[in-house]
Amino acid sequence: MATSARRRPKAAEPEEEEQPKPRRARRALRRLKHRRPARSRYAQPVVWLASIQATAVFADVTGLGLEVTGTAVVVATGVKLVKARRRGRQPKLKRAVAGSVWLLVATVVGPYGLVALVLWVVGLVAAVPYWWELYRHDSRARWDARPKALPKSTVSGVEAWWDTTVVPNNGAFAGTRLAKPEPVPGGFTAVVVGEPGRTELDKMQKAIGTVASGRRVPRDQVEMGPAPGGDYSGARLTVIERGDNLRKVRYLEDDEAAIDPETGIARVGYFFDLKPAHWGFWTTSAGAQMGINAGSTGAGKSGFGASKLALVHGCELAVSVLLDAQDGSSQPEWNGRTAISREGVEACWEELQALDYVMGRRGNHVAHVPWVDHLGRERHGKPFLLPGDPDVGLTLMYIAIEELPMLLGDAEIGAPATELLAHAAKTWRKPGGAIDVYAQNLGLENFGGKSVSNTLRSNLVGGGSVAAFRTGSSQDWHMVGLAADPSTLSEFWEGTREKTHGLGFMKGIDNRPGGKWRASISKDLYAVATSPAAGRIDDITAGFFEEYWVMRRRGVDPREEGAVTLAAPVATPKWSSADVEAVVEHALISGPKEMGAICVAARRRLGDMPLGEVPAALRALEKSGRVRRSGESYQLVKEVEQ
Repeated sequence: MATSARRRPKAAEPEEEEQPKPRRARRALRRLKHRRPARSRYAQPVVWLASIQATAVFADVTGLGLEVTGTAVVVATGVKLVKARRRGRQPKLKRAVAGSVWLLVATVVGPYGLVALVLWVVGLVAAVPYWWELYRHDSRARWDARPKALPKSTVSGVEAWWDTTVVPNNGAFAGTRLAKPEPVPGGFTAVVVGEPGRTELDKMQKAIGTVASGRRVPRDQVEMGPAPGGDYSGARLTVIERGDNLRKVRYLEDDEAAIDPETGIARVGYFFDLKPAHWGFWTTSAGAQMGINAGSTGAGKSGFGASKLALVHGCELAVSVLLDAQDGSSQPEWNGRTAISREGVEACWEELQALDYVMGRRGNHVAHVPWVDHLGRERHGKPFLLPGDPDVGLTLMYIAIEELPMLLGDAEIGAPATELLAHAAKTWRKPGGAIDVYAQNLGLENFGGKSVSNTLRSNLVGGGSVAAFRTGSSQDWHMVGLAADPSTLSEFWEGTREKTHGLGFMKGIDNRPGGKWRASISKDLYAVATSPAAGRIDDITAGFFEEYWVMRRRGVDPREEGAVTLAAPVATPKWSSADVEAVVEHALISGPKEMGAICVAARRRLGDMPLGEVPAALRALEKSGRVRRSGESYQLVKEVEQ
């Protein structure tokens, strides 16, 4: 008791209450620091006007006149131009020109009175649109920052819900249970453990309506995918109970999306549980990948195509070929800006014939290219093109065919074009031709409506991916490997007039054919399209194209037998790998050299030797310890030791 009595007066001392509260002060400083950048943007027009008048007053007081104002005009204009060039944009010089004109007038008549009044009145009026945009932006930011009500826990109790609501109401789920439930944004995912010999994945996928009904969500918010490990008696269940996961538009630049040069895979969007969705342009085990893109007008099909063209544009191992049968209206940003671009049915058909010839020549090159394996053995030919392979020296060609039905439905061109594409879907993969077609739906009428159309569609599906956005037909989706009907997708987001652009289902490397997803887009597609491409058509392929067009100009049909004499398989070369190694060593006697200089020296000694032999010889010499690489240069080991 005595101890507590001594403590009371100390706690009640008045001087303690008069001291400032450090927490409140620190909070006020942080708030001021946070708001200062936003507030300063509103003051920028005022600061700019004040700086202009101060410059004119300084020139008038000092008597320097044009020496000050002229220098200020030149510096301000130069800064504007440099900033615009660094950002890759057109310079906006209206404000700089207006300020320069006022400065020059003020230098002559003086920066006071009516002249100063004109500056401030006109400047403040011109700043009103700028302030209004700032206000709208800040208002939207404050609205987005408002705390949203957290959804109720979707994991607790799902096992009991499954046992009492789903299992008794559909025989497809008899004997099943949920295991390992985990939360995902807006919902949950769990493993459906089935009974071997009784439950089947296909039957459970067809019965997802029971799950959607039991959880009171739309059918497309439920995904029944393959179980971990591929257990066919089970499944992976994902349920999203909050429908706004995909409403937000996402951009490729925010995800730093790019084609991985090691795998040929790129992120192209998000599934409805916010896991990333991917598209394969090539694989390390099969080469180039085909693709089908289907969707009604306004569903986001062409936007997805523009995103893939942007990804290829930034990859140094691939180039784009754009064939638009609808006279260039499908991809206006990319017309004339890909490695090859053609518009109209006739032009597309002409280019397809050229590509068929070039792919045949590339296939012959890949099948007979000389190379040395990791054991030092001399070999010839590879099974397919893997982009980036130095022995082959070819780039992948991503061939986007927009408005396929217009091309294949043409009265004169349709039949031969369908035959050519059906053949191409089987044979262009190995020489590195990735065909990606765009149509309104997945029915055979979109693939020419001919007897060979089923072969064309099957080869495209079997050799790649399918992206199906909202379509107008509920048929054929199961024929391309999808587990959900894209015609059931909503045209508008719930409660709004905003269209669901880019919303669809995908069959591809993510193995989620029943999972709803949304494609990402580019923030500034025009800026991407007008920037230099990372890749270019390789010299070998360019030579094949030139070869084709020269024959066409001479009136020779390159497709006729005997029109072209293919190079004989290099079974009996005039030189051996030992000869190439000897020439390389001789070239390095004079000192270190880069790859290009070594290739030039080898060509001088061995004539028509393929340049692919030089890298193979250098690898063999490195392995035997006779040559050492230093950065981009090669040199003999004897010279290094000396």
